[in-house]
Amino acid sequence: MRPSNLAQNMTPVRTKAFAPWNLFSALLLLSDHESPSLVKRVLSDFGITVNNTSSTTDADQIVRSNRLDLIVCDLDLLGSNQLACLQPSTAWRGMAIGLMPTRYADYALNRRIHLRMVKPLTVDMLVRGLKASYTNMAQRRIATYRHNVAARVVSGTLNHRGWQRTLHQVTVVNLSQTGLCLNAAEPLPHGASLAMSLVLPESSYSVHASGNVIWSHNSGRTGVAFDHAQCPEMKRLHQQLNQRLPRELGMVARLA
Repeated sequence: MRPSNLAQNMTPVRTKAFAPWNLFSALLLLSDHESPSLVKRVLSDFGITVNNTSSTTDADQIVRSNRLDLIVCDLDLLGSNQLACLQPSTAWRGMAIGLMPTRYADYALNRRIHLRMVKPLTVDMLVRGLKASYTNMAQRRIATYRHNVAARVVSGTLNHRGWQRTLHQVTVVNLSQTGLCLNAAEPLPHGASLAMSLVLPESSYSVHASGNVIWSHNSGRTGVAFDHAQCPEMKRLHQQLNQRLPRELGMVARLA
């Protein structure tokens, strides 16, 4: 796509139409022929923070080290079929938009592509794709939105390699539907399992949660991923956290 093709189709985009606090983030994996600077401008107008590269090696590194909601990828780009985030087995759960030539109907076959767009890309087509992706991106953010709440760990145990001990001097740094960040008196071992009773502010009851240590820092800062059990207590926790979401995400949570 030549720059003039996209410019001729440029339509006014309401600035920050999705998230006033630039909540969403994206990766552009485009060649210079696909006008990445203008595509980046359209995404930025929707409040999306953009990472831009034409290297598939760099793209894989960006996905590993950043919290991304969206990927816009030119499927003609050399090596794009090897991107880990586009494989069916990927653990990445963002939205993927694939650009492809008209003549290949099965171009995205066996790749994790949610929306297929024919090249040359127009601004109107890109805007429609972003709007179609919004609900899925927002719902993912609901699950991973980090709440800085003064939750308390009223009791807890740690199990690791056959031994068990009680958690002492542990505070909650932030909390989401998928896990929490703890500050402990000492580093907790990676891979250890935790069982905790949490109490949120203004709540009269505790919620039991279990999970595993997925990262741990020498300072005692620790990341815990909750088990994916759909038990009534975890659903209750999700409901309480949904009530604390920013207004725009809270609206999506009520509609989901």
